[in-house]
Amino acid sequence: MQGDQGFTPTAVREPSNRLLTIGYTVALGLVALMALASHVTLNHVLHEHEGAASVINVSGRQRMLSQRIAGFAAEMALNVPGARGELLNAADEFERSHRNLILGNEALHLPPAQTPELRAIYFEGDHPLDASVKVFVARARQLADMKLDDPARVDEQAHLFAEAREPILTDLNAVVTAHQRTSEARLNMLERMQTTSLIVILMTLIVEALIIFRPMVLRIARYTRALSVMAATDYLTNTLNRRSFSERAKAEFDRAARNGRPICVLAIDADRFKSINDTYGHSGGDAVLRALALAISQNLRPSDLFARMGGEEFSILLAETPLQGGLATAQRLKTLVEALKVPFAGKLIDFTISIGVAERGDGHETLETAMSRADAALYRAKATGRNRVEAAPPSVSPMPDRNDYGSRLAQPAR
Repeated sequence: MQGDQGFTPTAVREPSNRLLTIGYTVALGLVALMALASHVTLNHVLHEHEGAASVINVSGRQRMLSQRIAGFAAEMALNVPGARGELLNAADEFERSHRNLILGNEALHLPPAQTPELRAIYFEGDHPLDASVKVFVARARQLADMKLDDPARVDEQAHLFAEAREPILTDLNAVVTAHQRTSEARLNMLERMQTTSLIVILMTLIVEALIIFRPMVLRIARYTRALSVMAATDYLTNTLNRRSFSERAKAEFDRAARNGRPICVLAIDADRFKSINDTYGHSGGDAVLRALALAISQNLRPSDLFARMGGEEFSILLAETPLQGGLATAQRLKTLVEALKVPFAGKLIDFTISIGVAERGDGHETLETAMSRADAALYRAKATGRNRVEAAPPSVSPMPDRNDYGSRLAQPAR
């Protein structure tokens, strides 16, 4: 069984920085383009709405001015002071607003009268509004210049009053209605455009999320996991490295100490490894280390921790394992490695290992001291002939200080 090393030895291909950059830039560009299109559409909506509101406002004022012109003409007939000037000013404003409504005025946000319905009101039919306005304004100015006792004044004033009621007032009402209909139609169209733009933006974001961002995030996540694995893994043997083993083994060791459970540490060293390097070169030595790591990792429990500590030195942490169990595992691994034949450069390399085994002692022994005892046992195995398994003697908890012991006796029992 393969020990739980917290990783899967796989070849990881680094994502292309160029492709990631291009994909991210394209995604941002599409979002920016759609946001710009939405902004332009919204501005167009606001501009059209402002123009329609201005047209309706001016057209409504035209209706009021037509009635004021008739009223000023009546006041002038009654010789009301200032009525003549008011009549001329109203006529000028009426004519000026009429021209702006037909030709448009950008400063006043007035669009020109370009729709077929408006062109028909202003210029077509038996009584086009443009001709009626010109006649109406001319008659108002003529009345302003006529004397009060002029016999023709009564008829001209009657015609002016009639024109203020019909057809000018009716046509001005038709202009306002036409502009309202046009404005509503444009607003409905622009509302549909805005809705379409929003749908396109949402669809673009969904497509980007599925096609660009999701694969990119997955690749970055895989790359990040690969970096984490690389940081915790020995590059040659695919076992845990020294730092990762120390962190995980300490956590397991402390847990066993808290729960009073047995745990063993194995120190392993390849025998006469320098001779292997001298005979087969470093490539041959690397092949031996890889074969050693693979054989051991395939014969450990998922809960066991296995690491290369440096050079030809390895360590194993066996959780829930007393000393006898650790010795049995060490003996099995020694026998397994002794039977290995590592092919290299047309030859078979055989080698052996020595193992020191230490069980966590009583008291407050740390992982470091247990590993030191396992190392000492390993050195004894090498000193007594190699290809051996040696057990570290039980650790002895330090005797408490005499004064401290007396003080403990003086304390009440808990």
